[in-house]
Amino acid sequence: MALAQGGHGKTQFGVQAQYLIGRFPSATLLVCLGAAGSLDADLSVGDVVVGTETVEHDYRLLFATRPMPRFPGDAASLAVLRRAANHRLGFRIGFDIIASGDEDIVTSARAAQIRAQTGAVCVAWEGSGAARAAAFNGIGHLEIRGITDAADKEAPQNFARNLPIAMRNAFRLIEVLPTTES
Repeated sequence: MALAQGGHGKTQFGVQAQYLIGRFPSATLLVCLGAAGSLDADLSVGDVVVGTETVEHDYRLLFATRPMPRFPGDAASLAVLRRAANHRLGFRIGFDIIASGDEDIVTSARAAQIRAQTGAVCVAWEGSGAARAAAFNGIGHLEIRGITDAADKEAPQNFARNLPIAMRNAFRLIEVLPTTES
C-alpha cells in the first residue's frame, strides 16, 4: 500500500492520482480518504462514510441534458469494509452516496440542495477526481470520508476543530483493507 497526499480539489487529486498510478502500475485500487460535511442529520462528527457511489454534484452541461457523473465504489473493497463495520470500532460507519464538487458547502440551504440533487449523505471535494482517474486506468476506486461538520455556517470552525477525530476514525477503518506486496 502506498499513501500519498492527493491535493485539494477534484482536478489536483485526479492529476496526482494519475501520477501515482503511473508510478505503481500494479495498483488495482485507488482510495480517496478525507473529511466531509454531513448532508444527513443522522451523521455525527467522527462518523465515517464509505462511498457506495461518488457523484459529481458540480458537473454542469448547458447545451445537453445528461445525468451527473456517478462512479460506483469498488465492490470487493466495499464487502471487506462492510464486514469490518460489524466489529465495534468506537465510531459509526455508514455505506452510502458521497457528493463531490469543488465548493465549500457552508449554508444549510446549499447542503439541502445537494442532498436533493444527488441523494448523497455527505459532501467533499476530491472524490470524483479519484474516481475519474481510477476509471481512466481501469482500476477500482473507493471514497472514505470522516465527518467533520454539518455543511452549514459553522462548518469552517467545526472542520478545523473536528478534523483530527474524523481522520483518526477514517484511518482506523482502512487498516482492514488487504494489501499486497509487489
